[in-house]
Amino acid sequence: MDLHDAQERTEAAERQAFVRHELRTPLAVIQPLLGMLLDGTAGPLGEKQLEYLRMLERNVGRLAGMITSLVESGWLEIAALPSELAEIPVAGLVQEAVADVRASLDEIPRIEVRLEDELPPLRGDPHRLRRALRNVIVNACSLTPPTGTVTVSARRADREGSILIRVDDTGRGVAPDEASLVFDFGFQGAAGREREARGLGLGLFVAREIVHAHGGRIRLESPSGDGTHVSIELPSSTT
Repeated sequence: MDLHDAQERTEAAERQAFVRHELRTPLAVIQPLLGMLLDGTAGPLGEKQLEYLRMLERNVGRLAGMITSLVESGWLEIAALPSELAEIPVAGLVQEAVADVRASLDEIPRIEVRLEDELPPLRGDPHRLRRALRNVIVNACSLTPPTGTVTVSARRADREGSILIRVDDTGRGVAPDEASLVFDFGFQGAAGREREARGLGLGLFVAREIVHAHGGRIRLESPSGDGTHVSIELPSSTT
C-alpha cells in the first residue's frame, strides 16, 4: 500500500469517526433529559405529558438502535474505505471477528471456534472480511438464546483452492419465506422486528457485498428446528 492509499484510508477513517460522533451527540443530550423528566427530577408533570414523554422515549430509543445498527453494520465503512489487499491467515481472521463480537455484545450465547489445521491464507482486505464475518456472527447471536451455542468453523472447501467458513447456531432459525431475503438491503426478519431497538437490516447485506467483492459466495440455510447455518466460501491466496 503506497503513501497515497494510506492517506486515503486515514482520511476515510476520520470521516467515519466524525459521522459516528455527530449522529450520537444529540442523543447523549436528549436521553438523560428525558430520564430526568420521566423520573420527576425536573418537577411534577401531568399524566398526559408523561404519556407523550414515554412515547418520545420509545422513539428516541428506536433512533438510537438505528444509529447503532448503521455504524456497526460497516455500511459507512465499505462505502468510504478503499480496498487493501493482503494475505490473511484464516485462523486470525476468525479469532479476531469472534473477539470483536464478544467485546461488543453484552449478553451472547457460547461461541465455539473450530479450525482445520494448516489452512492456506485468504487474499483480500482484512478489515472488510473481518467486518463481513463479524456481521454474520452477530446475526447468529441475535437468533440464539444465551443458553445456546454459535459455532464458527473453517476448513478447505470441496471446490479446489477455496476456504469454507461456516457460522452455525442453535437458535430459533429463519422462516422459510425469509431465508431468500436475508441478504437484501434493509430486510429485517421477524426476530429483528420484535426487538425494542430495531436496526436497519444492513448487517447481512454488507456481509454479502464484501464476500462477493472478494470473488466469494455466501448462503444461508435454516432447516426447521435446526437453527441457522451461514456458509461463506472464499478463494484462497493460492487460487
